[in-house]
Amino acid sequence: MRKRLEDIFCDVPVLERVHWDPKRYLNKVTADSRNVRSGDVFVACPGTRMDGHDFLGQAMHDKAGVVVYENEPDIMIPSHVTGVKVPDSRAALALLLNRYYDRPDQKVRLIGVTGTNGKTTTAYLIYRLLREHVKTAYLGTLWYELPSGRKTSVNTTPGPEVLIPMLSEMAKEDVRYCVMECSSHAISQKRIHGLEFEVGIFTQLTQDHLDYHGSMEHYFQTKRSFFANQPVPRRILLNKDCEYGRRLIEEFPDAKIFSLSGAADYTASNLAMSLQGSRFDFCFNGKQVPFQIRLPMKYNVANAVAVLAAIDLLGQADGKGFDIGDFRRTLEEIPAIPGRMERVGEGTDFTVFVDYAHTPDAFQKVLSDAREMKPGRIITVFGCGGDRDSTKRPLMTQSACKYSDVVILTSDNPRTESPEEILMDMRKGLPHPLTSRLAVYEIMDRSEAIEKAVSLAKPGDAVFILGKGHEDYQILGDARIPFSDRGVVETCLSRKNRVVLS
Repeated sequence: MRKRLEDIFCDVPVLERVHWDPKRYLNKVTADSRNVRSGDVFVACPGTRMDGHDFLGQAMHDKAGVVVYENEPDIMIPSHVTGVKVPDSRAALALLLNRYYDRPDQKVRLIGVTGTNGKTTTAYLIYRLLREHVKTAYLGTLWYELPSGRKTSVNTTPGPEVLIPMLSEMAKEDVRYCVMECSSHAISQKRIHGLEFEVGIFTQLTQDHLDYHGSMEHYFQTKRSFFANQPVPRRILLNKDCEYGRRLIEEFPDAKIFSLSGAADYTASNLAMSLQGSRFDFCFNGKQVPFQIRLPMKYNVANAVAVLAAIDLLGQADGKGFDIGDFRRTLEEIPAIPGRMERVGEGTDFTVFVDYAHTPDAFQKVLSDAREMKPGRIITVFGCGGDRDSTKRPLMTQSACKYSDVVILTSDNPRTESPEEILMDMRKGLPHPLTSRLAVYEIMDRSEAIEKAVSLAKPGDAVFILGKGHEDYQILGDARIPFSDRGVVETCLSRKNRVVLS
């Protein structure tokens, strides 16, 4: 697929052109100097570990037809190469790829979901509901799924060299909607820059990724830019039950609002919740429609309200609307989302959940909601990821201790950090002195920690294995070791059942 220079640079901000030839043909666009071939466009992007500007010379030596850069090259650009200076290389890369692939974002309607927690559940449920009626795709933390098949998810939101070709593939498959989780890293790094979204959804914002963003305000401003930067989503849906959501509501008065705690465009009433699931009436446009979901906890009702609100907004965009009642059976029949308050094991007189919760707010919501359901005891197992925001570690411990009867501190993905040093940070959140109600264990090996939790469980108890959710690996140093919380729980349950039966 060859394109002319003038076509892919249409409307792309440019500061300077060298050896410009608008009729020049090019073969592909890439930011990876290792993939440069004759006639390609190489975009030099700054990275966290390496800077693409350091490879401009190599790209020209490999006969790149065009080089794009923010900073002037250290060497002279030869006459057979076109040089283009831009204000932002990452933004230029996303725009150039989108134009190279003939603007697939205008052929597939995009639904973007952003927020600290709730992205995966909200996005995946929207996808599952829509695909029962029209061709739909999903891109997120769990995996990437097109009608033609499922692909492994490398990033929550893929980079433009993966994302734009996938959107083009969706267009060829006549996909009508693509539901996409939009992470703060993706927004900051311009992975989705310039894409046109039909609906943009804000779930909520709480402490996370401060190792990357530096402060909550910078984190918020990154999320805000998804709704504020051109092109803005055609329809915006905001969570009123979050202080940062309320800030966005003030700035975007035309946005639609969802809430469980006050007046809103979309809300819920008559909530009934248990560890097996939830029932509620979805309230919108003066109507009430009863729903039931297999997901427990109040925050999952909020997620479901956002999902149904998004469906309603998409129906309005189509001009003929969706009948919300048509989605009742599908929503009720969707089993647990992998690693999202997923119940593991059958036939036990206690419950075990595996969940991706890895922030103080997520801990608070999961465990406080669980406490309201009055299980026998709450047993919580968790660790904290290495090379990530260390300030949240004691806060997670505080939440776990506040609502649990038994807390088991263990390892998560330590990466290149010392597991012992991570545990020291976690210990700072322990109450002093420990109350007689609370039992605390420290078991570094995550398998052993999970086995301890299952062995302690008695009839009526609820066990929560938090932090890794659907992940099937553990990151030790730079290596990924096969590991599944769910798999370990199932092994422990089978062993415990054998012991009981014998």
